[in-house]
Amino acid sequence: MLDQQHPAPPHIQHHLGVGPTLDTSNHHHHDMFLGQLQQHHLVPAEPDCYGQPGPAPLPDDHHSSAVLGFVFPLATEDEIERLEISVKQSGIIRGQYVQYLNVTKPIHLSVVQSFSMFFSDYSMTNYSYYGVERAEYPKTPKKAMKKYEVFSSCMLEAWRSHGINGVILMEQLKKAIYHISRRRYTRNQVLKKKLKQLQGN
Repeated sequence: MLDQQHPAPPHIQHHLGVGPTLDTSNHHHHDMFLGQLQQHHLVPAEPDCYGQPGPAPLPDDHHSSAVLGFVFPLATEDEIERLEISVKQSGIIRGQYVQYLNVTKPIHLSVVQSFSMFFSDYSMTNYSYYGVERAEYPKTPKKAMKKYEVFSSCMLEAWRSHGINGVILMEQLKKAIYHISRRRYTRNQVLKKKLKQLQGN
């Protein structure tokens, strides 16, 4: 659980589904900074260039294709949505995904520490645990992870043997989003600084 004596700053609160938003979370502004920096070769041009870093990537020989039709960690929001549909429609895909979650996360690692094994930072841009309605934040609405089987029942089934129950999973997912939001904010500030230096030359 997040430390109640040291509340998260506003930009983090927004990604957790509470508190006001900041302009730094505006995806249009980020894309503008990123595009200009890419033109000057200050950052790589891959679409997922700010989706990592986080914990170290999986080795090449990891069974990332153990779920038919998917390669982990999922790189985009569309892939998450496709996985959600697949686990609802196919018992085989659901079983493969649950098994993959179970064998990939080491028992001694928390959900927070292992989350990037399954989902890149970039893919989680438009998600928070409780969600944020478009009417409240038109520029940066968030989808509610708690409503997704891939983030709820599948993970509980996979990690019950790891000592994970519903309450623990909820708090761990909140923390995972918190850390993703902090990394994103830090990267945005670095991009802004680089752009400012570029414009000053």
